[in-house]
Amino acid sequence: MLDVIRKGWDRIIRFFTGGEEVTTGEVLAESSPPRTLVEPISITSESEPELQEEPVDLSRWIVTNYTESPFEKCGRLYIEDNDLIIRSDLDARGFCIPLVDVVAVLDGETVPVLLMSNRTQVGFMKRSASGKAMNVWIDPFLYTSPMARVMDVLEGRARKAAVFVGREEGEG
Repeated sequence: MLDVIRKGWDRIIRFFTGGEEVTTGEVLAESSPPRTLVEPISITSESEPELQEEPVDLSRWIVTNYTESPFEKCGRLYIEDNDLIIRSDLDARGFCIPLVDVVAVLDGETVPVLLMSNRTQVGFMKRSASGKAMNVWIDPFLYTSPMARVMDVLEGRARKAAVFVGREEGEG
């Protein structure tokens, strides 16, 4: 290990000395006798003008209040076989939408959401009014996922996307 450190040290020295071959010999650790401090440690800015700092202009900073998001992450969606799977931390049953139905949602239609275990309808999926999200209504929750993240999953750029619920709904 010391050889590796020594070789690295030699390379650093060669770099700073312009490529001259410089080697270091063995370094022996020696202890120096204790000394009494006779000079003050701190240096004041008055005694060293080059150490004086210029005052920082804080007028360009803008203070904004933190506003909590109205949504809370509560699950994920991903593709498995020919279905878009929705997993929720609030409902452990698991839901799915056939991918052919997801295409209909992209066209603006409302399609059924199925329970994974027995494929019975438990809710529906549709695009949001703004078109920027996919909304999934499974009583008693309205889940939502940003359309850009859903498209990342559908087009294979991402493996999964976050599913959110309104904070008031998730706390109830």
